[in-house]
Amino acid sequence: MTTLQSHLKQQQLLPSTRDQYLSIVERSGEDPIEWLKRRVNARTPIGTVLPYRAAIKHLLLSEHGYSDEEVKSLLPKAKGRPTAFRHALSPELLAMYHTLVDELPEPSRTILTLLPKTGLRIGEICGLADDNVQVVQGVRSLVFRGKRDKERIVPLSTSAEKTLLTYLNSITRPNMWLFPNPMGAPISQHAVRKYTRAIAAKNPDFTGLSPHCLRHTFATMAVRRGMDLKTLQALLGHESIETTSRYLHPEVRDLKDAIDKVG
Repeated sequence: MTTLQSHLKQQQLLPSTRDQYLSIVERSGEDPIEWLKRRVNARTPIGTVLPYRAAIKHLLLSEHGYSDEEVKSLLPKAKGRPTAFRHALSPELLAMYHTLVDELPEPSRTILTLLPKTGLRIGEICGLADDNVQVVQGVRSLVFRGKRDKERIVPLSTSAEKTLLTYLNSITRPNMWLFPNPMGAPISQHAVRKYTRAIAAKNPDFTGLSPHCLRHTFATMAVRRGMDLKTLQALLGHESIETTSRYLHPEVRDLKDAIDKVG
């Protein structure tokens, strides 16, 4: 294990995040700072620049011996083109989505059913293990350990709990992973994403459908039903409430309702 790999593990980042950062560092070549500057100057989308910058930051801290202050002064500011806005599914499209997902094979069917019901990241749900499922204060929940051993609890709604238990009671798992692939390892994100891409390709109404769109759908529905921003932040696992607020762009339906109230 390299110094960078050990450093990323100590930061208690998700395995999918660690893999992403390692892949970025591998592509950055012998001069990672200049590599990053070129991408910032090329107006790479900000959503892509941010993980690039984070990966290079961890590389400089772990393998080049720089301090936090030195890294801050060396790296270019995280600027770039705004990331394209990902719309949430409307209630009508969400109902149609669930009908389409019901036709998929397991475990992708259950994963894609749960995503808009839980707001989980695709990496989180693909890597779920037995010890993530716990009963907390009488409520079946998904429990995660994040940075600095911080605990995050995502209670399952009645519908989400039924979906998960129906799946678990219908299969024989070879090990601790809730959603294993045929080899017994956790199912890959790619294996799930191929189905959202297939749905989008066959149905123009679902253009842009992705696991992140489903996470956005969860956040949008939660706010529409009265959930406060701090509660949503805790459920989504955001460090900053500013990150949570990015999910709260008003949809056309919301704007139309607001206009109707005016006049």
